Amino acid sequence: MKRIVLLIVLGVVLNGCTDDFLDQPLRGQQELDDFFASAEASERFVNGIYQKVNGEGWAQINFFRTINGMASDNQWSGNTEQPRADITGIAHFNVFPGSAYINSFWEHNYIGITRANLALDQISEVEMDEDHKMRLLAETKFLRAWFYFELVKNYGGVPIVTTWDELFEPEVYEYTRNSVEEVYTQIEQDLNDAIAVLPLKSMYAQKDFGRATRGAAQSLLGKAYLYQEKWMEAEQMFENVIQSNEYKLEDNFADVWKPNHRYGVESIFEVGYINNEQFPNIGGVYSTTQGSRADLGWSWGTPTSDLENAFLSEGDSIRLRSTIIKHGEPVYGDPEVTEFDAAPARNKSGRINRKYYVPTVDRPEPYQIGQHPLSHIHIRYADVLLMHAEAAYFNGNEQEALESLAKVRDRVELETNMNLSGPTLRDAIWKERRLELALELHRLYDIRRQKINGTPRISLIMGPNGSFVDYNLNENDDPFETTNMGEAMNKGELFDESIHMLWPIPPEEIQLSQGRIEQNPGY
Repeated sequence: MKRIVLLIVLGVVLNGCTDDFLDQPLRGQQELDDFFASAEASERFVNGIYQKVNGEGWAQINFFRTINGMASDNQWSGNTEQPRADITGIAHFNVFPGSAYINSFWEHNYIGITRANLALDQISEVEMDEDHKMRLLAETKFLRAWFYFELVKNYGGVPIVTTWDELFEPEVYEYTRNSVEEVYTQIEQDLNDAIAVLPLKSMYAQKDFGRATRGAAQSLLGKAYLYQEKWMEAEQMFENVIQSNEYKLEDNFADVWKPNHRYGVESIFEVGYINNEQFPNIGGVYSTTQGSRADLGWSWGTPTSDLENAFLSEGDSIRLRSTIIKHGEPVYGDPEVTEFDAAPARNKSGRINRKYYVPTVDRPEPYQIGQHPLSHIHIRYADVLLMHAEAAYFNGNEQEALESLAKVRDRVELETNMNLSGPTLRDAIWKERRLELALELHRLYDIRRQKINGTPRISLIMGPNGSFVDYNLNENDDPFETTNMGEAMNKGELFDESIHMLWPIPPEEIQLSQGRIEQNPGY
C-alpha cells in the first residue's frame, strides 16, 4: 500500500486545473495544503475521490466489473478473435491470482480509500461554510464506504485503513486482514454518519447531480445489510428510500439507459462523465468494451442464450428488446440499424448488451472508447424495490415483498400473482432481479450471496453439475454459441465453492506485508 499512497495526491485529477499544476511534484507539506487551500479546492479534491468509483481508465475498475459479469450465467467472455487467458480464465474459474485486473481493482479502490482518508483529515481544518464542510465530509464517508464494500464483496476481509499519514511509515507493511464482520462494521459506521448529513436528491442544484445523496447512502447501507442477511435492518433502510418519494420508476423501461438522459427519476447513484468545453464528449467505456467487433467494439461480456431464454420463458419482450441485441435483427430504439452485425464469427454468442449501446444519432465524433454519452447507474430505484422485496420476504413480510415486486413488473406489463408465497415467491423475486438488472453487472454477486437451504445459488448454477453448465453441454442448440468454438462450451464447469466465492488477494500485497496479509483459500 505504501507504493499506492505515493500516487494519491499526485494522481488526483481536479476538474478545471491546468496541466502545469498537475506536473508539479509534491515537495512538502505546503504543497499538500494547496489541495485544501479553500472550499473550492476541497470540493475539487472530493471530486477526485468520485473518479475512483469508475476509475480514470478503462482497465482500472470498470473492466474488472465486466469480467465479473462474464463469470455469471448472464455473459460469455465473448471476444473469440483475441483470446486472453487472463480474462477468460477468470470467467471460466481457472483463475491466475496475479491477474492484472484483479490486482488493479484492489489497488484503485485503496487509492480511493486513501484519498478519502486524506480528505477527512484535511477538510476538517479548512475555513468554509460549515454546512458545506459537513456535506463534503459526508460525501467522503459515503465514498469510503463504497470502496470498502467493493473490496469486501470481492476479496472478503481486507485491511481497514482510516488514516492516511501512517501509510508513509514503515508500519504500513504490518497491516493484516480485518474480518469480514469488521469491514462491514466500518461500512455501516461511515454510511450512518453520511445519512445524518447528506441532502436529499431534490435538495441539490442540477450542477451537483451525481453527488452522494441521503437516498444513495441509505440504499448502499441497505445493500450492505442485505449481503449480511440482516433482513430487518435491510428492509427498514429500503423502506426509508421508498417512503422518501425522491425516486420513481421511469415510465418507459427503455429510458433507463438512454444516452443523454443522466440522473433521471430512477437514478439513485450514478457516475457521470466530464462533458464541457474543455473536455468535450469524455464519457463511458462500456459501449466499446461490450460493443460489437463490427461496430468499433471489443465484444467482451456478451449475453448468453441462457439469459435470453429467461426473458422468453417469462414472456418479457419489453425488457428483452432493451437488454439484448441479436445478430441480424433490428436494434430497438435505433431505426437506422435494421440488421445488426454482432460479428458472430468473432463473438461467442452473436449477441450484444443493448443497455450500453449508443444509438447512431447519439454518437459523438469521433466515436471511440471514452467518448460515449452514457454515464453508469450503480444504484437505481428498481434495484432498491427488488432488494426491498427480498429483504421483506426473508423478514417474514410477504405482502410487502409482493407489492414491491409488482411495481417493477407492472412497468413492463407483466402480471404478478399476488398469492405467491414461500420459496415460490423467493424464486420469483430472484428471477425478477435477473431480468430487470440483466447485464448491469450485479448477477455474480447476487448468485454468490443468495442461498437455498444454506447452499449458495452459484453452486447450483456453476460447477460440473450446475444447471448453466448442463444446459450448455447437453441442451444448447443456439446457432451462434454452438458454432463459434473460440470459447469453450463448458464455462463454469471448474467452479469450486471452496475457492471461487471470492477472488484472490493480489500476491504483491501479500509480499509487501511479508505474509501478514494471508491469501484466500485455494489460490
